[in-house]
Formats: sequence, C-alpha cells, structure tokens
Amino acid sequence: MPDEHSLGEVPAGWPVPNEVALAAAREAALEALQDVERAGRRLGRYYDPMGNFAGATFGTVAPNDPGQVTAADLFAVTLLSVRLRPAAARRVLDDERHRDAVQRRLAAVPEGADLAEADAATLEGASALYEDVKRALASPKTARSDPWVTASKLCARKRPRLLPVRDSKVRTLLGIPPGSDHQHDWLIHRELIRDSKILRLLGDAKTNATTQEDIRVDVQDPSLRVLDVVLWTHAISLDAR
Repeated sequence: MPDEHSLGEVPAGWPVPNEVALAAAREAALEALQDVERAGRRLGRYYDPMGNFAGATFGTVAPNDPGQVTAADLFAVTLLSVRLRPAAARRVLDDERHRDAVQRRLAAVPEGADLAEADAATLEGASALYEDVKRALASPKTARSDPWVTASKLCARKRPRLLPVRDSKVRTLLGIPPGSDHQHDWLIHRELIRDSKILRLLGDAKTNATTQEDIRVDVQDPSLRVLDVVLWTHAISLDAR
C-alpha cells in the first residue's frame, strides 16, 4: 500500500497541491469518516435501491460500454442532478468530430486504471479525455460556458476507479479553492485514496451501510466512488444543520 502523503508519479507541469492543501483535505475527509456508523448510514441511504439518490444505478445503468459514450451514459449523468441540454447531447452522440475524439481518448485510457496507482501517461490521457468531453458539452456560442461538472461526472462513469466526481460541495469541504483546475483536484483525491487510514475507515463505513429501516446495503462501487459519496453526503448534512 502506498505511503501516506505520497502523490506517486505526477505528470510534468501539473499543479501539485502543497502540503497545507493536502493536510486540510485529509483532515476534512477524516472528519467525514470518523463516525463510521453515521457515515455508514449516509452510504446506506445513498445506495438504498428504494430511495431517491442515484446509488449504484449511476454506474450500472446499461449499457455502459467502456469504449464509447452512449445515451445511457448521458442518462446516468442526469441522475447526479445535472441538466444536460439537447444540443450538448447531440454533440456528444451525433457530431462525428466530437464523438470520434472522445472515443479515441477513451481507448487511450485503460479501462481498469486506478487513481491510486496510475502512471503519468495514464493521468495525461485522462486529462485529455476530460478536456475533449468538456469541449463536446460546451456551447460554441457561449463563451462563458464551462461544463466542468457534467464532464467530470461523465468521465467518472466511464473510468470510475480513476476519475473522481468533481462537485462544488465536495471541493468546498476539502478546502479546494475556486478556479483550481481538474489536475489539481485529481491529485487531492489521489492523496486521499492512497491514505491507509482513509481506506480503512471507508471499509468500516461500507460495513455499516444501512438504510433508514436498518436494512443492510451491499456497496460494490470502487473506493474512489464511495469516497466521493461519503464526502458529498457529509457536505450536504453540514448544509442542513
């Protein structure tokens, strides 16, 4: 297992988070996980098949072809409270230039790539994928269009072990400053998912995943996705106080 506070192999030129930023993110993640029973209940509610959260459906709704983006992928993204405009959907699915570019990028990123272990070439390929997906989703007529949230969620569905869901609430919780790019954010998540204590607490939270009716929920998503869920549900619980 990687040592704590070791970012591993990082592509040249990427904005590496400093120790203060990494420590703040780790502290926030540990706070979200410190009460494993409560974290487990939040996981259980999120993955409850009778509930109204996306749960496992985000990753399992079929088809989920790792080599291309389909209408099922776009539907899955909308389950994470994203509004996808018709023109953006047509660009992703029907525009030959955008569609072929995304498929080439997907082919260049190994299907089973894991953020904790990914080498520089894999991270660079994932970054190129993200940028092409973002371009496909952006309106060419709107200079201010910045569909980073939708692009992040779509990429996370295609490579769930490699790419985290970039969410504004989670970024705020982790102390990530507004305006930071996806490379910075990914390295923050890489630090967290390589941390042995965080991984142990994630496992404990999964063991305690129960619905409001105390029904056990079997959480099968990759650790990176489960971490996303724990952080997001913790962030919204703080908002509700």
